[in-house]
Amino acid sequence: MLFVSLIPYLTVFVSQNPFSLLAQVLYGLDFIIINIILFIMAKSLVSINESKYLKEVLDLKNAVLIPSILFIIGFVIAFLGYPVAISICCLFTIIRSIYYSLKN
Repeated sequence: MLFVSLIPYLTVFVSQNPFSLLAQVLYGLDFIIINIILFIMAKSLVSINESKYLKEVLDLKNAVLIPSILFIIGFVIAFLGYPVAISICCLFTIIRSIYYSLKN
């Protein structure tokens, strides 16, 4: 919850410093850490409860692992052109959310 609670503060930091590499890096690191924690929690839940429905809902590969890898790639791209990279990461998150909400 600590890292999720940092999102509004880091968003303000990025909005006040749109061309600051430090702001972009902290914002990206926060999302990477959140995805890593989400992956660990999902994997623990699946190992505790061997329900087929739970495995289907959590879908570790598509819902958690692939976005984590893409966030790490976006983080590396941020060092090349950080204002563009953060826009791409936000757009990816929106598209992924819409896709998974329409899928269910």
